[in-house]
Amino acid sequence: MKNRIVIKIGTNVLTDAYGKLDYKIIESLVDDIAKIKKQGKEILLVTSGAIGAGMAELNIVKRPKEVKMQQACAAVGQSILISKYGQFFNKHNIKVAQILLTYDNLSDTRSEINFGNSINTLLKLNAIPIINENDPISINEIGPSFGDNDKLSAMVAKEVKAEILIILTVVNGLYDKDPESKDAKIIRDVHKFDNKIINLGGKSMLGVGGIKSKIAAAKLATEAGILTIMANGKRKSTLIELNKGKKLGTIFYPKK
Repeated sequence: MKNRIVIKIGTNVLTDAYGKLDYKIIESLVDDIAKIKKQGKEILLVTSGAIGAGMAELNIVKRPKEVKMQQACAAVGQSILISKYGQFFNKHNIKVAQILLTYDNLSDTRSEINFGNSINTLLKLNAIPIINENDPISINEIGPSFGDNDKLSAMVAKEVKAEILIILTVVNGLYDKDPESKDAKIIRDVHKFDNKIINLGGKSMLGVGGIKSKIAAAKLATEAGILTIMANGKRKSTLIELNKGKKLGTIFYPKK
């Protein structure tokens, strides 16, 4: 695996069926990321889960549809989410830095430059930037604009000139039909985004992106020359095996 890697972890990877943060999963992912980092890799983490964590803390069972309620959940959940990451990375003597972005931050030239400078400085200091959407002050961005941070991860990977983007989800990769179908087959390699690939889709319960937003993110990243992998984040040691060169999930190849 190459040197600068953006890892995106989706809401459903980090939470259980009721929307509560699954601390064992988070700790396991952190342990694997720490091992990879100690091999000399530069890691940026794009994480979802703040709204789901806030829902659990506020005893809200179903994801709210109102933007103001989503914002409230995110405001409560973000501190819980980052504190857990900090706690688990601290066991490996790795420092973390929280960066919250809105869509405008990556579409404004001055903000882009400041973001890039901040990221490069943090990486030189051997810290792991943990990036999330700034949901509590976002309005239009919550939901389809960033798509559960899928699009955000691709935009970040492009901005920091990452070599690899890994999108962790709760399925083993991209399937040719609904993964719950008995005859569904995983698509291991995607070299071009034809209509068949683009029209594949699905939707998760807590996340807002589904498969379509992951396909769109992969398309955006590969157009920028970034190898993109979609794999199962619930599966144990996925990141370690990918780092060893094992072929897992679906690989989206960049344009030459």
